[in-house]
Amino acid sequence: MSRNRIELETIEEMQHCIGFSKNRVTGTKHRVMYSYRNHYCDHIDNAMWGNLVELGLATQSICKDLNGITYFHLTKDGFSLLADLCGFEKIIEID
Repeated sequence: MSRNRIELETIEEMQHCIGFSKNRVTGTKHRVMYSYRNHYCDHIDNAMWGNLVELGLATQSICKDLNGITYFHLTKDGFSLLADLCGFEKIIEID
């Protein structure tokens, strides 16, 4: 999968990863999204997230449980791409 072929389901999972909510978007001219998390829990063999890791848009935690469950995290490139796709100037990670 190339960056040009990212599907809607992938975008929705990336949004879920960062806690996307319309209530966390500010501004009208310069739209900014405030992300309160950056993790997505799934099976280590998830092909969609594996593709994002290969593209440099996400990382995968080195830890996994006995069932093969791990965490995926968006990279700065992943945040930038998602901001572009969703029409935000930027996405700011808050603790």
